[in-house]
Parts: sequence; structure tokens; C-alpha cells
Amino acid sequence: MKIFTTGYELCTAITNLVIFITTVILLSKINNKKWKIFYYFILIDSFLGIIIHGIKMSQTVNDILWIILLILFSITFNLLLHIFCNTKIKNVIIISIVLFILLLFELLSKLDYIITLLTYALIVVLICLYKQIKNNNKNKYYFITGIIIQLLGVIPIYLKLSIGIYNYNCICHTFTLITIILFYLGLKKE
Repeated sequence: MKIFTTGYELCTAITNLVIFITTVILLSKINNKKWKIFYYFILIDSFLGIIIHGIKMSQTVNDILWIILLILFSITFNLLLHIFCNTKIKNVIIISIVLFILLLFELLSKLDYIITLLTYALIVVLICLYKQIKNNNKNKYYFITGIIIQLLGVIPIYLKLSIGIYNYNCICHTFTLITIILFYLGLKKE
């Protein structure tokens, strides 16, 4: 009995593994508390992604892990509002709970919760992009470039683009990897 997935699911797990390893390395070099929390969430998100996409399991267990991951995604995206827009943590938590309830409802109703999650992420990223464009810091170009890269990275998911087993998740994860490296470089310049 095989415990690992194959094909595009395994490829997606591998891209999560690359994000996980990169995040571990970057975390060891980050001193800023806000950013450190953000990268810890990226670490946990990618670890769960490795499990969800890389290990064969029952659909019930997979759904439970996706629910946990949706909670974490909600917080991860909203941490960007905290970092770039100075949104209070209390508001980040409230927004995250509301988003999670919506996503959970869609998941349980068998609706496409991923599109809702991505649309919300796009809104957050556009708000952060606007704030960075208005920002006068010399390192803002790393953040702006990272945000734009991430915006481009969600397009394959909306369009369901794939190159063999390198599917839209893998493509998006590659863009995410570039984004977290660019964010780190911007943080390093502060």
C-alpha cells in the first residue's frame, strides 16, 4: 500500500516542501517580530500543504486538514494587513474569523471555496500594494515586486493552467516562493 500521492498532487507537495525549507532558512535570519510571525504561518501553511497533497488519506481527514489550513490561510493573508497597513491584531483576528466562517460554509456546501479564498487574497494584496506604492521607504520596491509576483501567481489557479504534472498549484507556489524571498530582501534592507 502506497502512502504517498503521485502526479500533480505529489508535485504540489514538493513545491510546498521547497517553500517550507526556504522559510526555515529565512526565519533563522529574521528579527522583526511582525515578519517572524508571518513567516511562521507560511511555515505551518506549507507543512500542512506537504501533508494534504503528499500523503494519501481518507477524504474526511483531508477535509479536516483543509479546514485547519483555511483558518491558517485566513490569518496569514490578514497578517499582511497588519504588516503593511498597521491593522490592529484584534481586527486581523475578527476579519480572519469572518473569512474562515465563509470559507467553511462554502467547503461544507461543496462550493469552490478556493476561488473565494483567492479573491480575498487578491483584495488584501491589492490593498498592501497600494500602501507600499504610497510608502516612501527605499526598500518598498522589494515589497511591491513581491506583491506583484504574487498577484501574477494566482492567475494560473483561476485559469487552471498546467504544464504536465506541474499544475496551477505548483505554479502558484513557485510565485509564492519568489514573493517570500523578495519580502525577506525588503525586510533585510530596513
